[in-house]
Amino acid sequence: MPRSIKLTTTGARTGRKHQVTLGALDIDGRLVVVASAMGAPKHPAWYHNIRHHPLVTVETDTETFEAMAALPPDRDELFAEVVAREPGFGDYQARTTRILPVVELHRVDTARRMGDWLVEMHDWLRGELKEMRAELDCGTPRELRLRCAGLCTALTRHHTGEARNIFPVLADRFPALAPTLAKLDEEHVVVARLQEEVQQLVEAEADPVRLRAEFDRLRSELDSHFAYEERTLVAALNALLPAPG
Repeated sequence: MPRSIKLTTTGARTGRKHQVTLGALDIDGRLVVVASAMGAPKHPAWYHNIRHHPLVTVETDTETFEAMAALPPDRDELFAEVVAREPGFGDYQARTTRILPVVELHRVDTARRMGDWLVEMHDWLRGELKEMRAELDCGTPRELRLRCAGLCTALTRHHTGEARNIFPVLADRFPALAPTLAKLDEEHVVVARLQEEVQQLVEAEADPVRLRAEFDRLRSELDSHFAYEERTLVAALNALLPAPG
């Protein structure tokens, strides 16, 4: 039997909070709702809301918690299990030509998760940037080359890992994040270009004033990039993935 929950979403156009009562199913530890609208020809309003703002609030008889509303990659298999447990959803599907969306509600865990790890990695990189900035004033050319090589390698690996491993998962599960992920990809390109310029200046032992100016541009770009990424992705990452290790 589905259990009744109250789902609070954020309006796609208005930004206002809207609450709706839904029947949710627990399937192998996964909390699932179906945007059936009893077989109506259009998706319900709450579904349009979660496509734009996936962070929601779930209220049950016993607790209230935040969750991320995601589109599961195994939708067909999950819907078949829904119908096996509650045949009425099969009747709703038969009434309409639209494919009834299945939505999984991922509880935002308070334990250390992937989003928390992302912030930790950013904080480590911020510390490295601060150390290198200090060495620009008093470090030897050799120290600068070593510091720059290590920092640039770490940044490249971090951004490559995001682009290859993290962003595709988020794009698949949270379509509303597509513009955010595109913006972050563009920022990666800008950072890589600035990184290369700073590296070349360090290797050439260029004018210190010019080097400091270019490095400050890189640091400013990264500060903005990290802050935006943390503001937009941490909740989704914490809902989906455990921290590495």
